[in-house]
Amino acid sequence: MKSDLDTFMARDEFLIGHQKMDLIHEEFYELLTQLSRSTQADAAAALMALIVHCKDHFGQEDRWMRETQYNGRDCHIKEHGEVLASLEDVHSRLVNGDHRALPHLIEALTNWFPGHVQHLDSSLAQWLAKQQWNAHPLVLRRGAVPARPADH
Repeated sequence: MKSDLDTFMARDEFLIGHQKMDLIHEEFYELLTQLSRSTQADAAAALMALIVHCKDHFGQEDRWMRETQYNGRDCHIKEHGEVLASLEDVHSRLVNGDHRALPHLIEALTNWFPGHVQHLDSSLAQWLAKQQWNAHPLVLRRGAVPARPADH
């Protein structure tokens, strides 16, 4: 069954116009999908792969925000830290044989990711484009419906 996150990714709604972030977001989705399909035997390893990815992913974004003095960095960095802490907590439970929290984590990440990308990361992408090129990011999406002109 296709989730809202699957639709979000299939329609390229995750694209924010910053190539490195867009690729990192696609990798996050792939690792989350692998985690959601994991068995009890391989769940801890699948979650660790996601943790390793998130440390790099969030670390890179956090560095960009600090280096460019991005105004929204405190909230964004805090959110990254909270997500990473949740991932590590559930991983600790998994290695101790407690799998009860994993479905809740997967559901929470599935619900969290689109909003994080569309609000926090897209704002960061705009800031970075403005800093580097004095422009806004350009995003081309498959199957996008053009906006209708306003009636005058």
